[in-house]
Parts: sequence; structure tokens; C-alpha cells
Amino acid sequence: MPKLLPTLMDHALNRTLGVYQGLEPRRPNALVIPRFVVISARIPSILAEVERHVEVDSLYRPLVLADERTWELAGEALFRELQAAGLRPRKELIRGNMYAQAARVIQAMSVPPRVWSDEEHPWERRLYGAKLTGVVFGVGGGTVVDLAKLISFQLHIPCISVPTSLANDGIASPFSVIRPDGPGNVTARANTPFGVVVDLGRILPRRPEDKPFFLTMMRSGIGDALSNLASTLDWQLAVRFEQEKMDYLAMLHARSAAEVVLQRILAGAALEDEELILTLAAGLVSSGEAMGRVGSSRPASGFEHKLYHAWQNILEYPSRATHGVLVGVGTLISLVAHEADWEPVREGMARVGLPVSRRDLEGWGIGWEPLREAIRVSARVKPERYTILEHLGVEAVLAAADRAFVAR
Repeated sequence: MPKLLPTLMDHALNRTLGVYQGLEPRRPNALVIPRFVVISARIPSILAEVERHVEVDSLYRPLVLADERTWELAGEALFRELQAAGLRPRKELIRGNMYAQAARVIQAMSVPPRVWSDEEHPWERRLYGAKLTGVVFGVGGGTVVDLAKLISFQLHIPCISVPTSLANDGIASPFSVIRPDGPGNVTARANTPFGVVVDLGRILPRRPEDKPFFLTMMRSGIGDALSNLASTLDWQLAVRFEQEKMDYLAMLHARSAAEVVLQRILAGAALEDEELILTLAAGLVSSGEAMGRVGSSRPASGFEHKLYHAWQNILEYPSRATHGVLVGVGTLISLVAHEADWEPVREGMARVGLPVSRRDLEGWGIGWEPLREAIRVSARVKPERYTILEHLGVEAVLAAADRAFVAR
């Protein structure tokens, strides 16, 4: 379908409603990095921080997206702030990362006639038509923020990321991990968040029973951050063999994000130390920004992420290991295969409770033989992305795994 007519309809309807304001409608999908990032130990008011960067009148009927847990942690408080400001907010609670959840919210936040662009997959399409909200606040962990970014992309409105955990670098990236109707996850193009607001008061555990979840999410976020040490080596390898081009600013953003987190851990920081949490938050945002700069996950995704997708999406092995834990495992293997300085990384992972031996792997539900099978299957994940696996071959990477994870 020609895009001129639906685009004109989209603009006319949403200017009348007030969703689009100013001389030109915002183009949130054109953002490379967030317009603003706030990371602080104490933020009394999320709305007050947003108002420092955005005209409050432009927050047309904001949507607060959360799940049941994150609504209690932070979503309800933000909703009440928006109500008190007279902004007539809406709320939607989601469960899981199924695309059907995003489609349900999009249906609720739009009115007929709904005209979609003609991309192949439903999650790649843009909706032309009248919207009932002008901004999405994604309040929660990776699942909530991922769906908020995707919903804002499809509705063509801004998204503001309000993380309640630091499990991965999706809090600031232009990609969303979602589950379509079939098995496995897919990585979908999404909006870079217009802003990111990280408040330690909404991340630190409030009750003793919240602590295990907090520690698991911190370990996951650290594993995801440290994985940039391996992914950037893979990127440099691909450039050396003329498989890809290098963006040095993005590469240094991604690598520095990992190095500063590792340095903080090796200096003795515990998982509940405020400085480590702030450092991790900044590192994950920086990693997300690196991906935004190149329009690809290349700065933060190499063999270690192929391993995760092989385990999770192709073999569908069950385990209690999160995304960050699995890519952390892949990072250690990759660094050994690259013959890089991997011992400090192993030490840092051990200090925060990430697996560094086969016994540790078993504790996370990662069997040794299933892990070796996942390494073999990793070659089927994004075969066009050149990594240490394509460079050395499967057998060499299996040998690196034997060195990285000793049987103790």
C-alpha cells in the first residue's frame, strides 16, 4: 500500500487529537540514543524528572505499562502522579513477552479505522490511525520495557523507560525480545526510549522476600554487561577479515560499559552496593546506546548471544539460568577461544555468583553435555554474523569451553 495517504490520515487524526504536537510530529523511531537519561540513588518523583526534559502538556493521555509486580513497585505511584497533574493516564498490565500482549494493548490504545503498513511480520508493522495515548511509560523489567518499546514503535509515539530491575541492556536499546505465536523468542526492531529514568529506590529490595529476585536480576545484568567484552572482540575479528565495518565510538561505548562494571566488582563491590548498581545501570544504558548508534545489536552480541539463542530458542532446554547468566557463560568460553585475558573476568563472575565451573553450571540447571550441544547448534544462529565460532570452528570452541569450565 502507498504510504502517503495513510501517513496523511495518521497526521491529520493525531494532530486533531493532540497526540502529535509542535511543528512536526515527533519521530521517536528516528532516535539513535535517548534524549535524556537520569540515574540516581533517590528520585522522589518520576514525573518531576521527566518534566525537566519534556513539556508536560505534550504527555497526551500517557499509558503506564507494567506487570502485576512492577505496578506495585513503581507503576501505581507514577500513575497517581500523572493523575494529580491532570494528564488522564491509562494503565495496562501485561503478563509475559508474547506479541499477543502487545497487540492487545495496541488494540486498546487505538480506534478504527486501523490501517497497517505492509511489512512481513505483525510486529514489524506501523499502525496508521487515531491513537488514544501519546506516550508509553514502560515500568518494569526487561519484558515490560521490551513490550513498551515495541508498542511505541507500532503506534509511532515516544516511550519512556522506567526500569525496576537491571537484568539486561534492553532498557535503552532499539530492539525488543518478544515471543510470537510459535516457539522461541525473536528480536524485533523497536523504538529507542525517548528517556530512561533509573531510581535505585525502585530497584533495591524493599522486603526480605524480594532479595532473591533482586540478586538474580543483578547477576543477569552483570552477565549481560560483561558479555560486551566478548562481543566487541568478535566485532573486531569480523572487521579484520572484512566481514563488517567498524564504528569505533559504538565499540568503545559497549566495551567501556563492561570494563567499568568489572573494575567495580574486582574492587570489592557487593551486589547490593549502591555504587555497583549505579555503575551497572550506566553500563547497560551505554550498551543500549551503542546498539542504537549502529542500528544493530552487533556491539553487544557475538558468539555468546548465539549460544543463548541456541539454548533457549532452538534446543529449548529448561534451566533457571536467565539470559544474562547464559551469555555470561558464553562470554567466558569466547574469551578463552580468543586467547584474551579471561582470568579477571572469571574472578569477577565468581565474586558475584555467576557460574565459573561445571559444578556451578549444574546449580543453574545448565548441564555440561547440553551446553556442548548448544555450542554446536550456535552455528545456526545468525550465520551471517562472523564470530570466534565461525573463525575457529566448533571443535576449537568446544575445547575452549573445556578450559573455561573445569570439573570442580
